[in-house]
Amino acid sequence: MSYQVVTFLERARGADPNVSALDAVMGEDWAIVEATRARRGRAPRAGLKSAHALDVKRGPAGGVLPGRKPQAVVKMVRKGGASDVRGLKAQIAYLSRDGAQPLQRSEALGGLEIDAQQMAEIETEWRMPPEGSGRADRTSHFIVSFPEDSVRSSAERAGRAWAEEMFGSGQYGGDRYDYYTAFHTDRAHPHMHVIVHRRGLDQGEWLKVSQRGDMNYDRMRDVLVDVAGREGIELEATSRLARGVHDRPVPDAEYRRAASEDREPVAPRHNPDSAIRAAASLIHFSRQFAADALAIERELPEQAAVLRSISDRLAEGRAITNTSYENLSSEKEKQMADRLEEVTEEVRGKFERLDGDVLEVDSNAMRMRFLRQVAELKANTVPYMRDPGNLREFAEPDDSGRFDAIAASDPVSVQIKAAADDVAREVALDYGVDPDATIERYSGAIPSRGLARQFAEAEERERGESRARADEGPESIDDRAAALDRMRNELQNVYREGREILQERYAQMAEFREDGSYTDRDDELVGQGLHLSSGMKAEERERFAIARERPPEIVESTPWANDSDGSQLQYFVAKTERGFHPGVSRAPREGDEVENEYSSVALSTPEEAMRMAYTFHEHGDQGVRDMVAQEEVADRQMKTDRTAQEPKMTPEQLQILRDLERDSDDFDR
Repeated sequence: MSYQVVTFLERARGADPNVSALDAVMGEDWAIVEATRARRGRAPRAGLKSAHALDVKRGPAGGVLPGRKPQAVVKMVRKGGASDVRGLKAQIAYLSRDGAQPLQRSEALGGLEIDAQQMAEIETEWRMPPEGSGRADRTSHFIVSFPEDSVRSSAERAGRAWAEEMFGSGQYGGDRYDYYTAFHTDRAHPHMHVIVHRRGLDQGEWLKVSQRGDMNYDRMRDVLVDVAGREGIELEATSRLARGVHDRPVPDAEYRRAASEDREPVAPRHNPDSAIRAAASLIHFSRQFAADALAIERELPEQAAVLRSISDRLAEGRAITNTSYENLSSEKEKQMADRLEEVTEEVRGKFERLDGDVLEVDSNAMRMRFLRQVAELKANTVPYMRDPGNLREFAEPDDSGRFDAIAASDPVSVQIKAAADDVAREVALDYGVDPDATIERYSGAIPSRGLARQFAEAEERERGESRARADEGPESIDDRAAALDRMRNELQNVYREGREILQERYAQMAEFREDGSYTDRDDELVGQGLHLSSGMKAEERERFAIARERPPEIVESTPWANDSDGSQLQYFVAKTERGFHPGVSRAPREGDEVENEYSSVALSTPEEAMRMAYTFHEHGDQGVRDMVAQEEVADRQMKTDRTAQEPKMTPEQLQILRDLERDSDDFDR
């Protein structure tokens, strides 16, 4: 066992069960870690929380007992691809054992056995470069393995089915891919080699295995569990940490070194980050099993005892194997899985009913308050659900900054928050949004992604109702989004200014205390946040009004220049959550008050927005819309012209053109 992981687990077991698993593991060490890393410009808390969220995402599904069945094994062979004809021939010779082992083409080609003719067709169809001219692998090599006691014919069918679903079906990776297979039984575990041509058959997309897409190892293992199950081969696809295995995995390179040196491979030691993440994951999964045990204890006490035992083993850092379930029959396991699924559906149903009840509340402001309370319940429940589904977004913080306000925790901050709220009400009214509901949305902690989505939907609904009452007629989706985008920018500016004023007030209070230039009565007033004036100063209130008109974040701007009428002019690019907007700043003369205006049209890049800023200056919002529409028409025409020319090219020229367009050099090796 790793000493570090066990030490972290000991601390976490004694922590408050209401804090997160990561906070339980870290405890007071957060302050030490943050202090040592702040000098290097790193944010350890945010980084570890993000990594932890990914670690626990791959937990066992509802009712799945980790370690009870053999693991689904999928491996991509590093440096196992071929970049040219010579490499392809060597690959085929190796996998066919120089012709002694049959190789099969994909299901799309009827699973034909590869002979000399098929070999020549593969070289042509896969357009393998001549010998020595390939710059990157054009094929990828995968291996799926099965338990030793698997029926060989069943394992072969499962391996073929896996290859067809992952690569031939078009469900993953954005395209269909050609492949051939080789089934080997020369080792204890029967296994299937799958060689995939990386250029897609339909769209020409390059095959890319990445956790950011649907062609990833987790998906590959899940598919293997499914197809093997159809052939009577029981597998599971749980993570090492979900099974209580917290030693770091041995890299392939270490296996090769150990074999060459005739010794046992050695796993790398944990570093502080990896030990923290491992311990936090074990505590997270331990709590999940404990929650499952509590949920079924009344109806299924025997199964609940098994789950509680698993929870204890995980919290202590002990691995879970199939011997942990000696007294649990398959029938009882199914009963447990069914009951846990029922409990999950019951929880979802309760939240759906709560959401429905909230929507029935007449007051928009009270509705927002109830939404926040229900969202907190969801966030506290999600960590203990095996499959939270769309509730997961209520456990993930919203990082858009849309609803960041002022934490009103003392008389000073309460006073400044109230002043900012007054301005926010005016902003909301100007955009046809309920002012009291707006204040509720900008009160309390930063919302989760789910709650922020609900808040945004409420703003859209309130604006629509306001326009209907005023008989203003329908509004397009783009116009509504642009208006609310401007409103949120103004609200963000107001509350950002409030936070700056609050910091200045705190600094003033600290300064007064240090120079001793006040009486005991003054000290009491300072503590109440009422020093120097009874309430907000007039100049501070003026700052809110100015802040409201401030443009959004400026990511690019030109130098000031003289306009045709002699005024000063500057083009800029404003960034909002919708994209990049062209904008213009104007001033009658140098040093005069600046007027800012930006377009409601959101563009994809700042370069495109800066180019459109000139059009916005001359022709306004409609001019930008017209220009974008014209360019889209021109792009479509260009693609049409190119398509018309393609048949005139040779196959080699056409392939080169497509390679350049798709940046074929940029794929995983």
